[in-house]
Amino acid sequence: MTKKKRQQHRLIIIFSCVILAIVFAVVFSFTHLRENQPVHYVTVSQLNQTTFNHSGWYYDGRNWAYVRNRHKVTGSLTINGVHYRFNHNGIQELPYQVNYQYELSPNQGSNQQAYSSYIILHDVGSNSNGQQAAAYMQRTANSNQAYANFVVGDGGVVYQIKQPGTVSWGAGIEANNNAPVQIELAHTNNDETFQKDYQAYVALARDLAGKYNIPLTLDQGGRGTRGIKSHLWVTQHLWGDHHDPYEYLQKFGVTKSRLESDLKSGF
Repeated sequence: MTKKKRQQHRLIIIFSCVILAIVFAVVFSFTHLRENQPVHYVTVSQLNQTTFNHSGWYYDGRNWAYVRNRHKVTGSLTINGVHYRFNHNGIQELPYQVNYQYELSPNQGSNQQAYSSYIILHDVGSNSNGQQAAAYMQRTANSNQAYANFVVGDGGVVYQIKQPGTVSWGAGIEANNNAPVQIELAHTNNDETFQKDYQAYVALARDLAGKYNIPLTLDQGGRGTRGIKSHLWVTQHLWGDHHDPYEYLQKFGVTKSRLESDLKSGF
């Protein structure tokens, strides 16, 4: 091969590599999005529309959809590091089961929209299963001024207490106002039940972190550092005297490092 042909061969290889890199970048950006779009809270009829004016997540109080190029996404898509699946109608297939039996009425709790800085993880701190904890929050939300958006328990059931995105009363004023999602983990003495609860707990936190563009980090940084936080972190950096959920998790062998890894990567 002559020198000229060798140079031409190198140029062809370099050009091919550039083209492949561009193609890969386009494909990756189409299937792995880093989005900071607000969540759009809509009615059922609005979610059932076929075209939309804005991109981002849409939520009708029960179902979620993601809109790109004015249409709901179907199939699979990774958004903010979290993998999502959507049915043929563009409705998300949730990786957990939601029960709305104990959801607060509009005149219970707060309807104020929270800033999207933190997702706060708790455990109930008592020997209460999911149904017991959810029912108690429903009965006493206003009188005790204490509840979370979700309680997870009873073998992986997610009890929605108040719509995500709204302020809940679980960790003090500053934390509450900056947390669109707070999650309580109910207690059990059964290892199999705990494993199901824990998987739903992590799946719920990851799912909603992706939707509110909150980093999949655990207890990193100080006041104002966005991410998923334990109630212990809130005590250390903002206000309070709680240390959950680590003591309860440790009872079943789940360390902070494992929780951090599971939140980052999923199962």
